[in-house]
Amino acid sequence: MPPREEFPTKGLEGAPSNDIGWHFGTLVPNARGSIVCKLCGKVVKGGITRFKEHIAHKTGNVAPCPNVTGVIRESMMNVLKESNTKKIDKKRRKDEFLSQLIEEEDEHEGFIDEVSAIRQATRESIQSQHEWHRREEFRRSTGGWDNIYEEGRSSHGSAREHNRERTGKSIPGESEFTLRGAIPELVRSKSSKQPKVNDSFLKSFRRKIGEAVSKFIIYERLPFQLASSPWLYNLIQVATEVGQGVKLPTPYEVSDVYLESEYQRVHDWVNVLKTHWKELGATLMCDGWTNSLNQMHIINFLVYCSKGTIFWKSVDVSSVRSRDAEFYYRLLDSVVEEIGENYIVQIVTDNEAAMKAAGKKLMLKRQHLYWTSCAAHCLDLCLEDIGKKPSVAKVLDEAKKVTCFIYNHIWTVDLMKKYTQGKKILRPALTRFATHFIQLEEITRQKQGLREMFNSKEFKESKWGKQKSGPAYEAKKIVLGKDFWKKANDLIKR
Repeated sequence: MPPREEFPTKGLEGAPSNDIGWHFGTLVPNARGSIVCKLCGKVVKGGITRFKEHIAHKTGNVAPCPNVTGVIRESMMNVLKESNTKKIDKKRRKDEFLSQLIEEEDEHEGFIDEVSAIRQATRESIQSQHEWHRREEFRRSTGGWDNIYEEGRSSHGSAREHNRERTGKSIPGESEFTLRGAIPELVRSKSSKQPKVNDSFLKSFRRKIGEAVSKFIIYERLPFQLASSPWLYNLIQVATEVGQGVKLPTPYEVSDVYLESEYQRVHDWVNVLKTHWKELGATLMCDGWTNSLNQMHIINFLVYCSKGTIFWKSVDVSSVRSRDAEFYYRLLDSVVEEIGENYIVQIVTDNEAAMKAAGKKLMLKRQHLYWTSCAAHCLDLCLEDIGKKPSVAKVLDEAKKVTCFIYNHIWTVDLMKKYTQGKKILRPALTRFATHFIQLEEITRQKQGLREMFNSKEFKESKWGKQKSGPAYEAKKIVLGKDFWKKANDLIKR
């Protein structure tokens, strides 16, 4: 806390944000948006802006702080005014940009109509060229200008002999012809190999757009799966519709204007889903995880119904000392209240004892709501219990020894791939204990390749093949023995 007659110019170190207001207040734990004043002890709800109004004696929303000095009060009022001015200026620039977009659309209406007319004329011209080429092929395949239909001759034997003498080939049978002006593709010579003109155009266009999309993905270091994204397809379709001359959005427009409009669309979509929640009910799903880098513990909340799943919010509970049943109960109850009690009919959490107790306590308070344990977590716990049996633990431990030895050395990994046709024996699963059993299954699939690897001349002549003890010797003994494979197959078949 700075001296009473001095006003800070920088944010407080360790505070939730760099806002000046945190010099005078402290966030109340487990109470969203509540801040306790360091000067008078009053708890102010509504966030940091409302708290600064408390310090500045801004009337209308919150009671003034009785212990603040005149210097600090006036300085905080200036901070609020400056912030309000920035918001007004930001809104003005946004309104000017949207107004400019509307004016540009009005100015380009005539231009767009002209472009549409040019495109229509171009399509008609290309279609005319295609028709001319088809007619030429038709004439060549049926004897040119002297064919019987163009000259109006009879289609009987004499005319057929006349045409055969002219072309040196038999003409198509009568069943292939209909009337004069028939579709050329139906009577074209079967030996014709000339491709259609529009096919060559399409190949050229596809290569052009393929190169442009590939360069965008490659040089922006984006995942290749983006090429099959429906949003990329939508982008190309819209770009084709608007044509050339339209400027791309600036980073400011994407992060401010269009991000806000997209947020509003998603918000409207969620409101539409809520009508479905009200009719059939929805499930609140809770899943916690810990970041291994900074040990931050996050709890994610999602809402599921038959129309789809949405992410609701994340809660950082790293600072909570005791995540007991009472804490989880208050957290789950607050999220249900936030979404709407009339929407949620089920809560799904993991099988942790504190979560289980919190779910049961919540069912007592909200009679229409049911708590259910996560099926995936239950299966994982079952696999954990199975893995604790001595006979199973021994097999899993032996499989782990083989995997650890091979993957601890680049040379042995490369040698293994040589005898397993590039296949791997290490494949992580979604859960920790499922990984052990999937790894065992992969090892049994590559039994022949692994045995050939340890029996190979390369391995026997290597430094690991000559060892009489250690990880390499144990792995070799396990793979070349019979006991491990029999027990592993029996365990997998259960």
